[in-house]
Parts: sequence; C-alpha cells; structure tokens
Amino acid sequence: MPAEVLVMCSACGRPQTAARRRCAFCNAELPEAPLPPLSPAAPAPRPPVAPLAVDLGNRRALAVNDTQLSFQGRPGGGPALDVPWSRVRRLEWHTRPYLEALGLLAFTALGLFWAPTQAVRLMALMAGVLSVMLTGLYRHHGLTVELDDGTRMRWPLGMAPRGSAREARLQAARATLAEAGRARDVPFAGPRM
Repeated sequence: MPAEVLVMCSACGRPQTAARRRCAFCNAELPEAPLPPLSPAAPAPRPPVAPLAVDLGNRRALAVNDTQLSFQGRPGGGPALDVPWSRVRRLEWHTRPYLEALGLLAFTALGLFWAPTQAVRLMALMAGVLSVMLTGLYRHHGLTVELDDGTRMRWPLGMAPRGSAREARLQAARATLAEAGRARDVPFAGPRM
C-alpha cells in the first residue's frame, strides 16, 4: 500500500494530507506536495535492429538481429556460429581487392619469356590482362568480431564484383552492423563505402 504524503499547513503548522487543497483546521491554502524522489535512471531501451540475412552463396550466410550475430561459414552447410551482442566488444569490416588473381602474372612472365610459340605467348599475355582485370573488378569482404574475452574471429564473407547486387547486399549488411553496433556502444571500424 503506498504511503500517504503529508504537507504542513503554513498558517497553523498542522500536518495535512497532500490530497487536500485547504487546511482542515484553519481553512488556509496548503502548499503543494513535494515531488516524489526520482527513481534511479533506467537504461534507455535499445532501438530494435532490423533483422538482416545475407546469402553469401554455397549455403553460407550472415544474419543480424536484436540479440545476436550469426555466421554460417562452412561451404555446403553445417551449424551456424551464433554470437550474442552482449559478448561483442568490437566489429571491423575488411574490404580488399582480389589479389589472388595476380598469381596469373607468373604464368604471363613465363609465357612471354620462355614460350616456344607465338600462340603460347599470346595466351600468357591474355592471362596477365585477365588477372589485372579480375583484381580491379572483384573485392573480398570479411568481418572480424572481437569478443569480451579478447578472442578475435575472422569471418570471410566472400568476393563480390564491384557494383553488383551481391556487393549491394554486403553493403546493406555492413550498414546494419554499423547501426546495431552504434546502438549497443560497440565500435565499428572499416573502410567507407
């Protein structure tokens, strides 16, 4: 049962219930009741995160919701790795060119300098041009999740051609992660897109 709030009459000094406007003894106007003490500030509710699931191909996926991050990284399926937001200390998005394609330049160098025929030299030159084009057209994306115990997990999100629908989905995932991290005071680092 709540306690009754009393105020003192300024004219006669007798206690009165704060629900009254005038003193029951002298009919003088009563002062306003003091405000109740403030309760400890409750933490602000976290804004909801728009759930997002990004298909990374080959039955791999990245999912974000209010409670956790999920990564299905094994090609062909398998159990997902779920990380609760309460354990996430830092997020870092990585984007880099498809540098592995430059490995074809070794074939180009061999073909141009030691090829016995003109046809092989031409194929080697085309391989070199193709490797440079692939490096410029494709980007690797990845996410590093740092946990409260210092563990760092690198999640490879795969390649995407620049300007493709797949890259747009990855950029949407990046924006959702940044927003969810900001709402939970989790730092988010990565290149601007």
